[in-house]
Formats: sequence, C-alpha cells, structure tokens
Amino acid sequence: MSLPSVSTVRQRIAETENEQIRHALMLMYLSCGRAKEIVARTTPRDQSGKNVATGPKGTDTRLTDFGEFEIALFNIYTQKRDGLKRIIALPTKYEPFAAPLHKYMTEFGDKPVFNFTRQKLWRKGKPQFKGLTYPIDKYTIYENGELVKSVSAHKKPFTLHALRHLRGTELVEYYGFTGFDLAAYGGWTIKSMVGVSGMFDRYVSLRWQA
Repeated sequence: MSLPSVSTVRQRIAETENEQIRHALMLMYLSCGRAKEIVARTTPRDQSGKNVATGPKGTDTRLTDFGEFEIALFNIYTQKRDGLKRIIALPTKYEPFAAPLHKYMTEFGDKPVFNFTRQKLWRKGKPQFKGLTYPIDKYTIYENGELVKSVSAHKKPFTLHALRHLRGTELVEYYGFTGFDLAAYGGWTIKSMVGVSGMFDRYVSLRWQA
C-alpha cells in the first residue's frame, strides 16, 4: 500500500473549479500546512483557545530574487507553536503553483485571503480526492495500560490531512529533506520528527498512521 502519486494529487488540486478552494488547497499542499493555518475563521465550537485560525492575509506573500531565480515567499503562522511564522520559499520557474497562488493572494491586500472556516475547506475540498486512498500502519489502542484493540494495516480515504503527508514525502524523496529540514518547513517540533515517535521513518517508508 502506498500514497497516491504527487502528479495525481497536484492535478486534482489544479482541476478544482472553486477558485478560493483551489488556491487554499495549493497553499495547504505547498506549505505542508494544517487546515487552521490556511483559513481565517473559526466556528463557535472552535473557540477553545486551541483552535485559533491563523490563515494569511494578502500581504503575507511577496516575490524576491535569489541568484537567477524568482522566488515566491509565503508566510505561514504555525499552529501548536504560538503562531510562530515560518516562510515557505518556492522558485516560480520550478513550482507551477507558486506564481498563480502569489498573484491570487496579493489581490486581498491586508485582508484575510481564505476568510472561511476549516469545516468549509474540508467540505469543499474533500470531494476533489474522491477514490484516492492512503495507507495506515497496524496500530494498537491502550486504555489504563490495558490493550483494548489491535487494528491491522488498512487503507483510508485520502483527505486534506493526507496532503501534509504527501508533501512531506515529496520533499524527502525529491528534494532530499532531512528530519530537521522537514520540521522547520512543516512546523513540526524536532522531538515529534526524530524523537520516540519515529515520525520521520514514516515519511521515508511512505507509511502513515492517523
């Protein structure tokens, strides 16, 4: 069992008819982002202090030059890290989503780009990946130290959460990212990437556990 191909998922994103959802999916994929790092609104049930939406404004992107390359920069405000800003830098010559995403975002000026909830993003975005699946490793569930259930490896419908994993895989396989690189890029802590969880091993082996 393996993840869908990068080209298949990129094509599904590019073919999304709804313009705002298409660009939200682009940013979510390119940044290894969490849904709440893309959208700017929350629902009443999200008002717990732990579910603050940190989606970017139109001013959170710019173009710059690096040597001979034009680079699109995108600010992402990291969930679970007190909104720590991380900057995603992408060469427009080699990343086909970078230029159109930058252009779309700048049209919003100092206003939020994706001024809707994560629930809307999931509801509108999920159908784009209909028929795709991703693998879940075998895992066990314990309660109070007692084994409750053992779940065999299986496939699960490809959801928006899986975009983060697929992008991580792309960065590792095609761009040679290390665990430290991926942690900085995707907003994971170093502990979660290379600590006891062995998360980085899952990226290398293309195996995922929800």
